[in-house]
Amino acid sequence: MDPDKKGAYSFLEFIYIFFFFAIAGWIWECSLYLIRDHVLVNRGTKYGPWVPIYGYGGILVILLLWRFRRSKPLVFFYGILISTAFEYLTSVVLEYGLGVVYWDYSEDFLNLNGRISLMTSLAFGVFSLLGMFLFAPAATGIARRLKPKPRRIVAIVLCCLYGLDILACAIFGFNPASGL
Repeated sequence: MDPDKKGAYSFLEFIYIFFFFAIAGWIWECSLYLIRDHVLVNRGTKYGPWVPIYGYGGILVILLLWRFRRSKPLVFFYGILISTAFEYLTSVVLEYGLGVVYWDYSEDFLNLNGRISLMTSLAFGVFSLLGMFLFAPAATGIARRLKPKPRRIVAIVLCCLYGLDILACAIFGFNPASGL
């Protein structure tokens, strides 16, 4: 089913979108550290191959910007605003709620308290465009190729694995984002 015709993605499709974005974010983050520091680092608060902020951020962007999908400049601009605010808020929650700092942009040009920076904000504008017009359609395309029952089973398995990861974090503490 074309999301343009029905107006939004289904709940099941959002599960696929979340995991697609979260896993793509994990690959992106691990690749950056591998290239920069020559070490493979499991980025993110969880132990699995996902960085939840990308999944939740991507869903947030799609939900809030769906009505602007016909205007790429608006998706880019509002994507910057939404993602930057979300990243800042997430860093505050992680630091004061969990006592961890997963990123620090203090050395970057035009940063705010090391939590956000101009370059990352611009990158999230680009990711908003990619998410809306490439990644979300790709994720739902993958889901739609499956028959309904396997589609539900894969979604349930992914959610169970994510739930087990959250349980592991509750028992053993959150991932320290150190080298593998």
